[in-house]
This record gives sequence, C-alpha cells and structure tokens, in this order.
Amino acid sequence: MEKLVQRNYKAELLGSELYASLASIEKDEKVKEVLRELAEGEANHAKFWESIAQSRGIRLGNLGVMDRIKIRLLLKVRKVLGVALALKLVEAGEENDAEKYYKLSTSPEFSDTEREGFKNIMMQELVHEDLLIQNQINVDSIRDSIYAVSDGLIEVLASVSGLAGIFPNPLYVAIGGLIVGVSGMISMSIGAYLSSKSEEDIRNNALRRARLKNQETDQAEANSRTKESVRTTAISYIIGALVPIIPFILGLKGNPGLLTAYAITGASTFMVGSLIGIVSDVNPWKRGALMTGLALGAALLTHGLGVLAHLEGLG
Repeated sequence: MEKLVQRNYKAELLGSELYASLASIEKDEKVKEVLRELAEGEANHAKFWESIAQSRGIRLGNLGVMDRIKIRLLLKVRKVLGVALALKLVEAGEENDAEKYYKLSTSPEFSDTEREGFKNIMMQELVHEDLLIQNQINVDSIRDSIYAVSDGLIEVLASVSGLAGIFPNPLYVAIGGLIVGVSGMISMSIGAYLSSKSEEDIRNNALRRARLKNQETDQAEANSRTKESVRTTAISYIIGALVPIIPFILGLKGNPGLLTAYAITGASTFMVGSLIGIVSDVNPWKRGALMTGLALGAALLTHGLGVLAHLEGLG
C-alpha cells in the first residue's frame, strides 16, 4: 500500500509539472489553455493521493533529480518534434490512467469515499484524450510525416542495394538512388495531394451546408490542409531517401559502401519504426525491429537481383 500511494502521488505530481512546463513554452493559446487545465487536474489528483497518504501515515517525497531530467528531456522533444509526440512519449510504456483508476475504484483496500474519488478521477482521465484531440493536439500529421520518412528510407535503400550489385562505381549508385528518391517524392506528393484534396472537397461541401444554416466555419483552415499535407510528405520523404545515398555520395564503393548504407539506414529505420510504435500505441521496440528487418530484407533481396544482373553482363 505504501509504495502504491507513493508511486501514484509522484506520477500525478510529475504529470502536473510536465503539463505546466509544456504550457509555459506553448505559443498556441488554445493548446496552452488545455495544457494548463491538464496541469491543474493532475495537481488535484496528487492532492487526492496526499490525503490518502495522510490518513494512513504514509510519508511522501518530492520529485527527484531523474524526474527533473525527464521533464527537461521531454521539453527538448517538444521543441524538436512537437507537443503531440512529447505527450505520446510520456504515455509510452505506462499503464493507461483511466484503466488504472478503474482498478483502484474496485479495490477493497480503499474506503468507499476513496473508491468514489478514484471513479471521479477515472472519468476525468477519460475526457483528457478527447480534450487534447478537440484542441488539435493530435498525431495525424506527425504520423503521416514519419511514414513518409520510412517510405523514403526503405524504398531508396532497396534501390541503391540493387544498383550496388550492378555498378561498381559509387557515383552511379548515388545518382540512381537520387533519381529513385526524387521520383518517389513526386509520386508520394501527388498521392498526398489527391487524398487531401478529396478530404478538402468533402469539408468544403460540409462548410457550404453549414453556411446555409448560418453556422460559423473556418474556410481558411480547411484550404490550408492540402498544401500542408503535400509539403510535409515531400520534405519527409526526401529526408528519408537521402540517408541510404550518403555513403555512395562520399565515394564508398563495394561492400564498405553497402554495409555503411545498411548500418545507417537500419539505425534510422529502427528509430522511425519506434516513433511509429509510439504514435500508434504499440510496442516501439517491436515495431522498430520489425521495420528494420523488413527494410534490410528488401535491400538484400534487391542486392541479390542486382548481382544476378551484373553476372549476366548488364553492369
């Protein structure tokens, strides 16, 4: 019981300070207000645990050095990758708060009043996610960006791996990989444009109906999403596509160039796969390992095809 109370008190205290810190650097006023509201909610939850501790004579501690470091690291993540991914990192590997408080609300170790308090906290936790989504703290655009990077990494690695089996000159491999990367970027951008344009047309039709009903609409926001989707997809894809080409641009040829491309792309794919796991609420390590295995498997297969082509005199 003592460790349970201390652990949950500390978790709520950490959440409160983290949300407050995120709010202090947030520029979007809507998001800032949501983060402040969440910080206040977590602080109230910590006070509830404090009352439980006092009733049982349990001593509580403050946040430690490692907790402060965690907050600072997450603030750095927020500045680089955005608030959505920072919050996903907080959730990764932790038990769902609503589920946790549901279990506590049925535990015989607590009084009726305490169990009722847990039910109230559970309901508050359930609305947190909806509150974040409603105020545009979502991961859709981040997920699209990460998948575009992943596509660039895997497709171009497979391409340069096959080309390396045909051409001994690393410049040819680099040029070939770059051509594949640019063509892939164009293809992905067209796909993103068509998809976003279809969604925008549907939204615009809904907006027209809303205006007929004298409801307020945000036309500018609807029209800006297509351009943002295309830009994000293009930039993300080409960033991923450039990684496997780097060793060949630097002049590495043969097995050294190929192994270096495998190494840096494998590491990059693992990180991207882990991020996909985080934003998709699945095990990031397993997702990273799966994507890395698939990327290297595809690269080895195309390299084998390239070697066969070279033996047939095509290179």
